[in-house]
Amino acid sequence: MIQVRSLSLIAGLEEITLRAGHQGADNIIRWPYVAENNDIGDWIYGGELIFVTGLNWQWQSEDFIQLIRLAKTKDASGLVILTHSPYITSIPEEVLAIANQEGLPLFEQPYSLPMVKVTELLSNSIIKSDLAHQSIRWLMEHLLESRQPTEVTMIKAEEFGIQANSHFSVAIVVPELHQKGDLTRSQFLLNQFLSNNNSIFPLLEYHQGWLLSLPFDIEESSNILNKWQELHTALNTQGFKCNIGVSAGEGLAQFHATAFQAKQSVDFAMHQENSYVVHYRDLGINQLFSGLEDHGQLAIFCQKNLGQLYNCHGWQETQLKNTLRCYFEHLGSVRQTATALSIHRNTLSNRLCKIEKLTGNDLNNAQQRLSLQNALIMERLIIGKPIK
Repeated sequence: MIQVRSLSLIAGLEEITLRAGHQGADNIIRWPYVAENNDIGDWIYGGELIFVTGLNWQWQSEDFIQLIRLAKTKDASGLVILTHSPYITSIPEEVLAIANQEGLPLFEQPYSLPMVKVTELLSNSIIKSDLAHQSIRWLMEHLLESRQPTEVTMIKAEEFGIQANSHFSVAIVVPELHQKGDLTRSQFLLNQFLSNNNSIFPLLEYHQGWLLSLPFDIEESSNILNKWQELHTALNTQGFKCNIGVSAGEGLAQFHATAFQAKQSVDFAMHQENSYVVHYRDLGINQLFSGLEDHGQLAIFCQKNLGQLYNCHGWQETQLKNTLRCYFEHLGSVRQTATALSIHRNTLSNRLCKIEKLTGNDLNNAQQRLSLQNALIMERLIIGKPIK
């Protein structure tokens, strides 16, 4: 990925100088875009480096300021203004100030530097970077397919600068069904996240979504989940609803297993009522259930223990199952469960009696209580989210 800070390092583009918005120097450049006016909101999706030539539009300070704010909102990587021309002589100081205020990189390019040359050189650099990442994607795909990496694979990893014994965290991001957010923009945000966190691993399409991997020092292990939660929050803020499954491993030999654990985690998250981030270590007994590809035996167990509540999503059945979950979450305490549900204890007792009748289980029996709790977990995995 080409970062903003690297633009003037591309051979032939040395004359382009960064004038303001240095805070965004880590922004990645997805593609160049030439703006003929400041009304380009419908045409950019994130990561564009916007060029303003001055042709076909009488640019004023207000126009530049409006474009800067729009570009920032749309997560454009930066803005390049061509100066010393009959159209734009220089960049106004108030425009530079707004770019600094918004943290949007603003470059100045001499009009004498042909745009066709600039876009060609930049596009070629982006393509070369993508090709280099493609080699690492091949390595990642090979690691995902192999339970035990070959010696050749490990040598290749070293050539790419990936330490064989490094710690890494894997996350699988899966958009919710009927997602209305723009996937091109979402993919850019994921790439930007990897760039901001200095990951050598590129974004990889995987399991109806994307696989991301971050290296980390063992001292940072307690904070790595926070990074994925921040990503989830950022995506939701942008209107991209998704679930994220996370796991961590030590050494490339564990990459296959770690990715599988992250897949189990996101599969579990997808069957919950709300989208969120799930770490494999927090799955508990769900590690066992979600790891089974054949759900036939799980279905038989659920049918046996949930009885008439199994695969029933009507209002009353859903209420009873949610009551039962709350009861288990509060360790069978009638008082705490009633308080959490904001109902009278007698109402709770009536519901529990009805649950016992419909399921055929005795909540005072430890084994039957455990079976009921596990059946509730399994049902979500094999059927899906309950209807509220």
